[in-house]
Amino acid sequence: MNSGHFRHRLIFQKPAGGTDDEGFPITDPTEYTKAWASLKTLKGRSFYAAATSNNENMRDFQIRYQPKLSDEKRPKNLFVIWRGKKHTIESVEDDDGLKKTMSVRLKVVS
Repeated sequence: MNSGHFRHRLIFQKPAGGTDDEGFPITDPTEYTKAWASLKTLKGRSFYAAATSNNENMRDFQIRYQPKLSDEKRPKNLFVIWRGKKHTIESVEDDDGLKKTMSVRLKVVS
């Protein structure tokens, strides 16, 4: 893993709504966590599969492993800000089950 490739900043946020610890309503999205990411370009079979299903707004990233982003701990309504645009999370998976890196697939909210 080359840390120089992790040059994209992903900000994972929880949407507004609910109340905070003191009982006040939450009116703005709150930051859940941040991660430096490497953008993985779609190639070969995955590129053609995305093109046929009109998923040209899909992005694949690789980040360092964060236990709070695993399926058991991650809030269901989490979204990601990348380059000032909101993205929904399609999937977050532990690469090879080694708990070193995770693959994050995002879709642009239009």
